[in-house]
Amino acid sequence: MNIAQSLGLKGNPFEHYNAEKEPDIAAYAVRPPYLETIAQRAVGLSSFILFGDRGAGKSATRLTVYKEAWEAAAREPTIAQPFIVNLTDFGQILDKFKRDQLKDKDVCTLAAFFVIEQIFAWLSSLEDKDRERHLNELDKHDKALILALLEGLYLTTPELDRDTSTSEAFKLLGSAWTTQSKIWITRRWGSVSNIFAGLLHVFIKNKVDESLDIKDSSERILTSLVGDSVNTPKAILSKLVELSRMFGFTGVCILVDKLDETSETDNSVEATARLIHPVLSNIQLLEVEGFSWMFFVWGNVEDHFNSKLKIRLDKIANAKIVWTTEQLKQMLDRRIEFYSEGATKFSDIFADNVDPELTFKSFCTLSLRSPRELIRLMDTLFREHDARGNEATPKIDSVSIEYAQDKYARDTIQTWYKKETLLQLYRLGKTSFINKDIQTTFRIGDQGARNKITKWSDVGLVRQSGSVPGDSGGKPSFLYEVSDPRVARIIERGLDELVGAALETTDSKDEV
Repeated sequence: MNIAQSLGLKGNPFEHYNAEKEPDIAAYAVRPPYLETIAQRAVGLSSFILFGDRGAGKSATRLTVYKEAWEAAAREPTIAQPFIVNLTDFGQILDKFKRDQLKDKDVCTLAAFFVIEQIFAWLSSLEDKDRERHLNELDKHDKALILALLEGLYLTTPELDRDTSTSEAFKLLGSAWTTQSKIWITRRWGSVSNIFAGLLHVFIKNKVDESLDIKDSSERILTSLVGDSVNTPKAILSKLVELSRMFGFTGVCILVDKLDETSETDNSVEATARLIHPVLSNIQLLEVEGFSWMFFVWGNVEDHFNSKLKIRLDKIANAKIVWTTEQLKQMLDRRIEFYSEGATKFSDIFADNVDPELTFKSFCTLSLRSPRELIRLMDTLFREHDARGNEATPKIDSVSIEYAQDKYARDTIQTWYKKETLLQLYRLGKTSFINKDIQTTFRIGDQGARNKITKWSDVGLVRQSGSVPGDSGGKPSFLYEVSDPRVARIIERGLDELVGAALETTDSKDEV
């Protein structure tokens, strides 16, 4: 009998870490902090930055806002809604970013690509008669604008890349948008793609249709969209608003997420900050009437904006997701109650000699107060208890708790940080240290030690915690500490063989 059965649960309440894979999540979910704020600002087309640590619920908030907005648009078609678009793929601008040539116009052009794509995806989802009605209502100026947007900001992307992106757009919009179109309901994306391609052809054909006489007008608009004027980025956003309003929407809201998950930012605070700096440093782009940006940003980036890349956060509405102890406890209780039909809570799953409150506090600390990570840790607890077989008690005991925390720390940490960086900290073998400790361990000079500290700080592994008196009354030395409790646990408990190991001559040049 596994632990779930022993506790009278109908399954493991913590088996899934992704909300999209939990069909009953609405019955026990705790809504993330600031969800209502983001939803209201999206409807009101007011820009906002939501900071949050990994697993704090940024993406869950984004997806919920996206889904609820599109559901409202389908449920109440007579009430105008904003056109909500996700921006989570930055592949088109990474080459310029890598060469340090990224400008605000490039980010606006990328946003335009996804807005145009989703406009056509949305049109493709409609019943034929509804689509024809929208198209018939377009005048010459509307068609000229659409043609200019297509030629200047959409068709410039290679067809293969467009096809891949469009397929993802269909699936994401399909998860939120409900329509009576039979082809959309059955998710026949191949057939929907044909409608999409047909729509593109209709507008491209307009260019050579002499009866419409829109070529000159379209080219004038195109010039304003692809030029190098300082006003070009703002013009792009304004034209996107105009595009959305042609079809009855109030404006455009872009949901920007996963900035730290690209090949070039790669969990780097500094690189992530630089990727959105061009837009955030141009306040005018956040104040375009009818256009709003919602940024979902790794929490560590906030400090970088305050100390290095200066952003006027006092002029940009922002907040940081911080889950309270009560909310996290409620999240665990609701899950367990749902799986036990109300008979069991978190405190009921432990043996009599275990203090549930101390265990909960320890779990919150180790999981960085992240809902997703706390669920992952609880799943590890259930699995580790079951793995003990006949040795396991009917309820979870202290042995399983320690095993689970050790395994969780080892298993999850390498998905957050590069292995070579972790091994350097393990070899240092300390959770609190000064520059001289690094010099001694790695046989390097003062500047080399500073470089390591900067690198570790940039990925969120260490932070400055104070200072200590210098040798012989000299200048005080900065004191640093390992900021990730999982890494601290691995070092303190010697869970990796390299913890405190001596430097070998075969180590990399970076260490020697």
